[in-house]
Amino acid sequence: MPLYSYVAIDGSGRRQKGTLEAPDEAALKEALRQRGLMPLGFEEAGAARGPSLWPRRVGARDLLAFTQELASLLQAGLPLDRALMSLHRHAQNPALRDVLREVLADIQRGRSLSQALDRHGRAFPQVYVNMVRAGEAGGILEAVLRRLAAFLQSNLSFREELVSALIYPSLLVVVAGLAVGVLVAFVLPRFEAIFEGMGQSLPLSTQLLLQGSEALRRWWWLLLGAVALVVLFLRAYGRTQEGRLFLDGLKLRLPLLRALHLRVAIARFARTFGTLLQSGVGVLEALRVSRQVLGNAVMAQRLQALEEGVRKGRGVAAPLREAGVFPPTVGEMLAVGEEAGRLEETLLAVAERYEEESRLMLKRLTALLEPALILLMGLVVGFIVLSILMAVFSVYEIPI
Repeated sequence: MPLYSYVAIDGSGRRQKGTLEAPDEAALKEALRQRGLMPLGFEEAGAARGPSLWPRRVGARDLLAFTQELASLLQAGLPLDRALMSLHRHAQNPALRDVLREVLADIQRGRSLSQALDRHGRAFPQVYVNMVRAGEAGGILEAVLRRLAAFLQSNLSFREELVSALIYPSLLVVVAGLAVGVLVAFVLPRFEAIFEGMGQSLPLSTQLLLQGSEALRRWWWLLLGAVALVVLFLRAYGRTQEGRLFLDGLKLRLPLLRALHLRVAIARFARTFGTLLQSGVGVLEALRVSRQVLGNAVMAQRLQALEEGVRKGRGVAAPLREAGVFPPTVGEMLAVGEEAGRLEETLLAVAERYEEESRLMLKRLTALLEPALILLMGLVVGFIVLSILMAVFSVYEIPI
């Protein structure tokens, strides 16, 4: 029986919104009238909507809250369709509310939860769908949802820590850019007019500074356009297979970025792989999904040999060492875990270790980056001030 979303007016003239199951629209209207409601409008759950200029999305926090609440409702004994209906009614994010309406409609048409979620890949990633599918197959959906919520919470916390560590350096770059921009756009033109009126020859550094300031004021739009074109080109190039391989390979060649990027990728791969295995997903399917979340096309391509090794019955640790993607210590740890029959726990331990190493490395890099940015800003501003002072001293023939 389809589910309809409706807007109606009650006997006191107040607007009421809700959802109701009915065989067809006529039965829906009759059911609303029996409740003392006058229908103003309604639509079937899952009905298509027109394109939006600013498409809404389901964020990581929304997905985490939905997973935790769904697990709690199922634990309380509520049927799946009623649990989804309750979450749909109380969803704060409009995008999540739309998705849940369509998921609920698919459930009522006879689809499983994993099948319904799989139709909304932007809201529910593949790792999410696979874990739900494994929970349905094993009859432990509630337990898998709990494990999935812990997985999402760990990923979200790790990502927020990395982003928070980059906020202060980013602010320094913005402040430095604004300071230099104010000097170039407002301060230097005033001195340029003074120097031209005196007719004296200026030091080379001052001449270069004034010429650069004039060119920047005159051609700033061209500079912004060039930067925008480079960014658009890199984004478009990065969407191609060749471009993705080149840019991801570059991340693995840059000295400082390589170490941090590798540790983040290892932590992401190990946590996803371990959580999937712990939830009952098959090894090959877990490997396929874990390769997709690596965030590096070069590493994912080289890990194809790992899947081939597992198909041939060679286990996980030996093919992983031969792939040469991760450090040897990772392969050794997984070999020990595989021999002890505790591969899932070992993978999660590897994830925790490399997440902690990523945090420490990022803190060290930001600790070095902050004084470096301040020093660079001081050098630029000092060069501008010194060039102006040299010009003033040369005009008035003051010895330096």
